[in-house]
Amino acid sequence: MVQLDSYPFDKLRLPSGETAQWKAYNPTFHRTSDYGIVLTEQALYLRSPFWLALARWRRIPLNEIRRITFKDSYFTPSLRVETCTGTEVLRTPWDYRDDMDYDRENLRETEARVQNLVKGMAVVGA
Repeated sequence: MVQLDSYPFDKLRLPSGETAQWKAYNPTFHRTSDYGIVLTEQALYLRSPFWLALARWRRIPLNEIRRITFKDSYFTPSLRVETCTGTEVLRTPWDYRDDMDYDRENLRETEARVQNLVKGMAVVGA
C-alpha cells in the first residue's frame, strides 16, 4: 500500500475499500503547485497543477478507460485518457529540462501501468 500523507496527495480522499497501489509526482522545490497521479486497483486519479485555485483530483474508473496515451511536447508533455464519456488530459508544467524529463518518465510509466491493468481487466471479464 502506498501512503498518501504528503503534498499533493494529502487532499485526495479514496472511497472506502480502495487503496493506492502506485503514485507519481515531481517533488521539485521551485514549483508553486504540482501534478499528482495515483493508481488504485479500481481507478486512476489525476491532479492538474494549473490554476491552483481550481486544482482538484479527477477519478477515472479503470473499466471506463478506452485508451491512454503519453504525448510528448517540448513545453507541456501530457497524458491523454480516453474514456467512454470523453477525454481527460493531464499536462505537466514547463520547467527545467531535468524536471521535465522526470515528468515524462512519470507519464510513460503511468501509461504502461494503466494499459497493463486495463488489459488484465479485459482478460478477466472476457
